[in-house]
Amino acid sequence: MNQTQALLAAQATDVTLDGLFRRSFAVFADRNALTWADGERSYRELGERAWRLAGALSARGHRRGDTIAVLSETRPEYVECYAAMAALGITVATLNIRLHPRELAVCCAKCKPAAILVSGALAASTAGLREAMPGIRDWVAFDSVEGFEDYEALLAGSAADEPPRIASGEDIHNILFTSGTTGAPKGALISQRAAATRALRLAQWFGLTPDDGFIGWLPLFHCGGDESLYATLLTGGRFATFPRADVREMFRLIERDRLSWTLLLPGVLTDFLHHPERKAHDLSSFRFAIGYANMMPQVIAELTAACHIDFYDAFGQSEVSYLIAHKPSGPGELPSLRKLPSPLLDIRIVDDAMNELPVGQAGECVVRGPSVMSGYLDDDAANAEVFRGGWLHTGDLLRREADGSLVYVDRKKYLIKTGGENVYPAEVEAVIARHPAVQEACVIGVPDARWGETIKAVLVLREGRSVDRQEIAAFCREHLAGYKRPRWLQFMRSDELPRSTTGKLQRHELARQPLADDQRVD
Repeated sequence: MNQTQALLAAQATDVTLDGLFRRSFAVFADRNALTWADGERSYRELGERAWRLAGALSARGHRRGDTIAVLSETRPEYVECYAAMAALGITVATLNIRLHPRELAVCCAKCKPAAILVSGALAASTAGLREAMPGIRDWVAFDSVEGFEDYEALLAGSAADEPPRIASGEDIHNILFTSGTTGAPKGALISQRAAATRALRLAQWFGLTPDDGFIGWLPLFHCGGDESLYATLLTGGRFATFPRADVREMFRLIERDRLSWTLLLPGVLTDFLHHPERKAHDLSSFRFAIGYANMMPQVIAELTAACHIDFYDAFGQSEVSYLIAHKPSGPGELPSLRKLPSPLLDIRIVDDAMNELPVGQAGECVVRGPSVMSGYLDDDAANAEVFRGGWLHTGDLLRREADGSLVYVDRKKYLIKTGGENVYPAEVEAVIARHPAVQEACVIGVPDARWGETIKAVLVLREGRSVDRQEIAAFCREHLAGYKRPRWLQFMRSDELPRSTTGKLQRHELARQPLADDQRVD
């Protein structure tokens, strides 16, 4: 095959997120695509508005390969941005709404957007960017904000003509700024092919149909939000947008729009379970949730029993997909931590020399497949590290069981070395979480003059329960080896814990808190 033939074959076999959107706008035209507190929008209407936006951006000179930033809560306009920019081959730089303006400036300096679209509530956060980023030509607000062009006026001045197909699978669809729990932002580059693959994988794994509807409280600048959006639109379902995690509003829209699935992460999960109005609503359409079962297994068993749903214990990350390996537990079941690897993804468990490890031995999970990111934005050192050996290194320690399932052990960097022994925080957290009074546990390493490092546990108690440090210490003595037991215990409320926008605990923030004498246990 010559070079021309190879190019034509590549074009004929290409997969794009743009193609996914266009198909859905046509095939599901009369179905509801988006719903929100006081409105709804059909697939036809969503497509027309996306094409108006695409036309307006093209008229402003924005072209394939450009980057446009979006700073917004989850709302219908964000979805329109994704569809319009996918059609134009423009990259969406998704900005975390919880970042400080200085951090937003760092992200924008890395991605160099030519335009920025913001929600009215967040417009003030961009004030410092005006001077710092002279390359931003267009400033557009979804709401009426002084100094910003009005989004609706922008759409009204453009025709709803479907744009020509120019995007390719290798075009970068969006940049997900993922700091994980380290605080250092890295921009994961997600191609159109990777985004479309993630959508297809979710749709297959969860058996999604046009009757399903997603409870979209998650931010669309996170893989849990955007992948769920793509999978919903792929299958003709309904995507309900929530600007914040308001569980009362979730109940109302589940009942009204027959919504059926979502991610329930720490903080939101317990609010959902314990809210006094939950039983007053018809939630019978709700069939499954996704989250982190290892963090609070008892609470999840209570949730699934109360709501008569399945719960998928999740393992994933922005660089690959939030669906690397999942496994469901049924109503009232204590979650099994064994996860099944997802399709269209090769997974190995290796040592530091990339040697495959035997069944039962913990090692780093490395992956490759069409959903993997195209690299980190403008970060050669990080790319050399994460892709060494031709596989993406997740930084997570897992072990493979004889039946092919995977068990999450911990983040590689969280390993605690105390007196020469290795302790995985997740193992200690799982044990403490079995105590009937404990809702959530987070284990970190803290300096120790004798052992070099020792263990501290931060605990959130379940609603209406009380327990003292000595009782927890006794429970740990009964269930943990001596070197794995926490020597420091701190009680906190759930709302006091530092979390990311998706509920993950930010351990580096907890580690900064000083030790207090009254936290010491024997």
